[in-house]
Amino acid sequence: MNHLKLFLIFGLLLLLDACGNKGPVRPLDVPIPAPVSDAVLRQQGENLVLGWRLPGKNQDGSPLKQTPQLDIYRMTYDPKDYCPECIDRSTLLVSINPELPTPARRIADRYLFYDHNLVVGEGYQYKLIPRTADGAVGVPLMLRQAYLRPVAAPEKFQAFAQDRSARLSWLPYAPAAGEQLLGYQLYRRRDGAEPAPNPLNSKPLQKTRYEDFSLENGTRYLYRVRALVKRGEQTIEGIASPEADVIPKSGI
Repeated sequence: MNHLKLFLIFGLLLLLDACGNKGPVRPLDVPIPAPVSDAVLRQQGENLVLGWRLPGKNQDGSPLKQTPQLDIYRMTYDPKDYCPECIDRSTLLVSINPELPTPARRIADRYLFYDHNLVVGEGYQYKLIPRTADGAVGVPLMLRQAYLRPVAAPEKFQAFAQDRSARLSWLPYAPAAGEQLLGYQLYRRRDGAEPAPNPLNSKPLQKTRYEDFSLENGTRYLYRVRALVKRGEQTIEGIASPEADVIPKSGI
């Protein structure tokens, strides 16, 4: 019995001694990348478009050795009965390599990803997580939006060539019940180039005509127009019109 008491007392003394010492200093945690920046989610035609810029630094301010890839997770939800605190059911949708970003597009330092085959009335939540080559995972950034019935394209879109310019026109879009027409977005690309990610106009056009100047004669340009509509609390950019092309030349 005495031996048992001595053993217990000795063990207690060791425990108290351990509590009074901090022990060796733990190594610093591996830096993790900062979240993505300038992230947006919008509906354009039949797609939900994600846009973002990748971080260039870690959360602690130290520079990243390499540009991280981006893992995009997606889950659906009911917009009428959604609980942000409920369990996360996200699954990996796609991983974007910053050097070979397909299926995303890279424009300067910005990336765009078009999600399609969506269900009208369904809500979609995206979780954007930067991840370095050595496995350091950044803090996720969440974006969510309901996918609504697409807005139809303006009709009878036409383009007419002029000397170093083009004249464009289309029929007015007739808003449906519960919609407010905010204007039009006009897009231009050169022959052989990818579709432009941003419209020509800095603000939504309020008229159904537009004259585009400072073009190069002999070069083929292609145009599309989309209606911009507010439906409820959401702003929707509609389906694009069929492309209309022009080749400006002198003497027209």
